[in-house]
Amino acid sequence: MDAMKVYYLLHGGVLGACLAGWASLIEAFFLYSAYPYQTDPLVWTSLLPSYLFVGAAIGFGCGLITPRLFPKLTERRQRRMMLGVLILVAGGTLTMLLNARMSWLPSAVGTTSPGALLLFGQILLGGMVCFAALVFVGRKLLANQMNALFSQTAVNFSVVGFLVLAGGSFALPTSSAKGSMPESTATPPADAPNVLLIVLDTVAAAHLSAYGYERETSPRLDQLASEGALFENNFSAAPWTLPSHASIFSGLLPNNHGTGWERPRLSDGLASLANQARYDFHTMAEEFNRLGYETIGASEKAWLTAETGLVQGFASYFDFSELDLRQTFLVSRFWDRYRHKFGMPAKQQIDKGGARVVGTALGWLANDRDSDKPFFMFMNLNEAHDPYEPPEEFWSTFLPEGIDIEKTKPPTLRSDVLLHREVLQSLATITPEQMALYEALYDAEILYQDGLLGRLFDGMEQMGVKDDTLIIITSDHGEEFGEIDGRVGHQLSLSDYLLHVPLIMRYPAQIPSGRRIEALSSTIDIFPTVLDILEQHRGFAMPASVEVMALEGVSQLATMQEDGPAARDMVMARYSNPAAYLSSFLEWDPEDPYRFVLAEYLRSMDVIRTPTDKLYMYSDGDRSYIDFETDPTEQASMLNVVPDDFRKRANFLEKRFDQQITSHVVARELLTGHLAWLRTVSGKSAGRSKDPVDTAGMTQQEIEEIGYVGGNVSDATQAKERISLPPFEAVDGKR
Repeated sequence: MDAMKVYYLLHGGVLGACLAGWASLIEAFFLYSAYPYQTDPLVWTSLLPSYLFVGAAIGFGCGLITPRLFPKLTERRQRRMMLGVLILVAGGTLTMLLNARMSWLPSAVGTTSPGALLLFGQILLGGMVCFAALVFVGRKLLANQMNALFSQTAVNFSVVGFLVLAGGSFALPTSSAKGSMPESTATPPADAPNVLLIVLDTVAAAHLSAYGYERETSPRLDQLASEGALFENNFSAAPWTLPSHASIFSGLLPNNHGTGWERPRLSDGLASLANQARYDFHTMAEEFNRLGYETIGASEKAWLTAETGLVQGFASYFDFSELDLRQTFLVSRFWDRYRHKFGMPAKQQIDKGGARVVGTALGWLANDRDSDKPFFMFMNLNEAHDPYEPPEEFWSTFLPEGIDIEKTKPPTLRSDVLLHREVLQSLATITPEQMALYEALYDAEILYQDGLLGRLFDGMEQMGVKDDTLIIITSDHGEEFGEIDGRVGHQLSLSDYLLHVPLIMRYPAQIPSGRRIEALSSTIDIFPTVLDILEQHRGFAMPASVEVMALEGVSQLATMQEDGPAARDMVMARYSNPAAYLSSFLEWDPEDPYRFVLAEYLRSMDVIRTPTDKLYMYSDGDRSYIDFETDPTEQASMLNVVPDDFRKRANFLEKRFDQQITSHVVARELLTGHLAWLRTVSGKSAGRSKDPVDTAGMTQQEIEEIGYVGGNVSDATQAKERISLPPFEAVDGKR
């Protein structure tokens, strides 16, 4: 091989590497722009060598082919240009082919099927057309420019550019979450307690041995409860993930934060008025940021994302429900899909993500947290969610004796969401024997997840942070297994099977061990309870923001003490109109929704529950009353009937519900509402006198034009004490 051929081979390899490097940079730009989590610049840096290697291989191959394609070209500049054009087109065509196979074609379509071959042929034909067009442009129109683009000088500058970019990426900051995060305005005491909030997705209290369940599904939670307080009658504010988490995070009922099927996002944008901004909903993470805490979240749940507004306030958030940023690059996707062809087995996920979430939490605690600051950590563990498929070693734990395990696995025994939809529409049935198997597998998932919690607690103890951490365990909702009208899953219902969820708190400094609390509690009480614990630890009241003053939950700290008083005697919950959910069913008829078999559920529902009874209130005017003494399983919830003997009681409960909701609305409006904000801004606008305006002799229109609507600016004075009704029934005219 002569020196000229060696030169073009080497030049082709270096040029191919440079073009691939710039392609990776362009791909990174779009991925970083679209990807909301963990935008670590070192992800691109670490993958850059792979791109350079692939590009060099393409360039080397093109260096071998170019002399054969253009044997009459002898001038170095022209041959370099043709070499560059060939590398550019070859790389682009290969990229298109890989994307076609991995992304555009369904996985079920074979690579050699007629449809796939037709698509590949179209891409190859397009590549040849592009090559011919670029050759023509390079020879006839832009010869000098294209020669310069593929010259040795351009290659040298590219190499220097990549070295600078790759080196500089180590100094760039990492953005871990996209969401609204206010700046910290406080420095917490050095011994301020850490806070760990864990939501066990889809875990009903009735399926935990800590709550008296006959199967030992939660030995580590049993131990944690013995070291702290367990609320026996805790209820979620909503029956599914999104609105339930929104209530936990905001301390508000779904009636006021509005998140659900009708509005699937907790607003975290900045509402602007007169060039002044405020947060629409204030979350626990935002409050802990305000108090100077480090905030971190980790989950593998599609509803807990920046898109739904639930990551606002977290300085770091690990969302494992989406591909990791590294996995979205082309070379990573190719390797993950075809690594087995190179003798490397495909990665197997241990579970539904719980192990990864717990591992991330322990890794952050051990290596990444600022030990000079307390932390607020949120975790969601999704193991109990359908389909009920526990890890292999737990699969048979609660199955009946003698059953063939293979008959309990899919596709023989399905437990996916599509089956739930078919059952709801009476398109499929589940026998009692099958339902028992589902519950056995569900319980096995809970037991496995309990072991993950044990791993977390043991790790925290080894690090010396467990006793300094307020640990809170709860759930967003439970699960129905055909108890009422054959329903399965966790939609279309506000039964106790969905709303009765665990709540366990441990913090030795303030919570007595072994407390079992019979009084009612709600998941919206978690936020104010945590703040109360922090305030008691500090020893004096902390300045409360108007958002904190507008919380609708109540603190349960006093209730957790020996002989502590009950904090509430009723709880409330909401399920917004599920039209958006039902419209995703294949059988839904958009032209006539009320012909749909589940049309009876096209309405919102609210409940108010006391220790002895419960009232269902539907947006179409129907009501259902439950007396737990005569109907402990709530079968009457489907009857839309209030018995005559209980009509007076039902009317009283509905009035209480209306008064409580109205009280919350009034408090929020006075403290954080748009009208209060408008009045505050009107009194502080630049150029306006701070002195009261004399409106004597002015017309009503003139008064309104200067912002004095219904009074003057003093009407917007912030309340100094709680102004909403406590969730307790009036006694002798007092509350």
